[in-house]
Amino acid sequence: MSKNVMIICDKDKNYCNKLDSFIRDNLGIPFNIYEITDANRLYDFLDDAENALLLISEAIFEKNVPHGFKHILVLREKEISISEEKITYGNDDLNIRYTDKYQKSENITDSILSMCLDIPGITIKGKSKEPNKKIKVIGFYTPERDVDQTVEAIRFARKLSDREKTLFINTDSFCTNELLRNSSYDETIVDLIYFSECAADKFGIYLERVVKHDKNLEFVPSSLSPFQCRMIKSKEYKQFIKCVEDTEKYLNIVLDISEGINELFEILHICDELYVLQDNRGNDHQRIGLLINELQKDEEFDMKKLHRIEKAGGEIIGA
Repeated sequence: MSKNVMIICDKDKNYCNKLDSFIRDNLGIPFNIYEITDANRLYDFLDDAENALLLISEAIFEKNVPHGFKHILVLREKEISISEEKITYGNDDLNIRYTDKYQKSENITDSILSMCLDIPGITIKGKSKEPNKKIKVIGFYTPERDVDQTVEAIRFARKLSDREKTLFINTDSFCTNELLRNSSYDETIVDLIYFSECAADKFGIYLERVVKHDKNLEFVPSSLSPFQCRMIKSKEYKQFIKCVEDTEKYLNIVLDISEGINELFEILHICDELYVLQDNRGNDHQRIGLLINELQKDEEFDMKKLHRIEKAGGEIIGA
């Protein structure tokens, strides 16, 4: 059972139920979630109060500031809240923040994740991965210039996601796919690489915050800076993958490898399976032939993990 405790305190039972359901379905950090409509019941949780996350309606909070709780997210119900300064003044040991109650649930979970970064007792292990089972890295790399590898790789990741938890990562510094590269994304693969090196103990929370969802596809946004993306080295990708593995959330990573990635052949070594797409054109086969010849010279590369296939239109699984 999870040691993480979250309490949703609001007089509107229907609101509590809906927010509880959304958090359970969309927040990968495991929580024991309790819904309460009577503020007096907060006293039942005083033993867990120091590391518990309390989500509480502004109306209840202003009438009865809960004692013992150090991490409080107030669900703001008014446009301006005079109490924000008054209640937190002089309480340096309290972590009290505010977010609008009536907004997209996704924005509330973003606020929850930010709070989690400051709660030392939060555990972030997932539930999907079997303990001690290594994550599988499935690479897509194609030296053909005209094959839309990213489209095929996304198709593959979607189908694989129907069976197993899968994370999609694109390494192209000049990615033009509108789903993966979008100026509205606050954080990208570059940020996650940084967090994996500098904040590994909280990486699972950062991962949860950065990963985006499109139906069944979970993906890391592509970098908005070609220069920064090209600076990422293979050892940094290895550390990043290790941190993803340690969260025990995913069974697979689908790695969409670009031509201009730093240390290309070191990245190919990271893959447990490598798919090379091809069209039926002479020059394309020659380019793939050059790649295969180079890999065959590499004694450390296992050629059994390389799969040379035609553009599959989503039928790559099982090839």
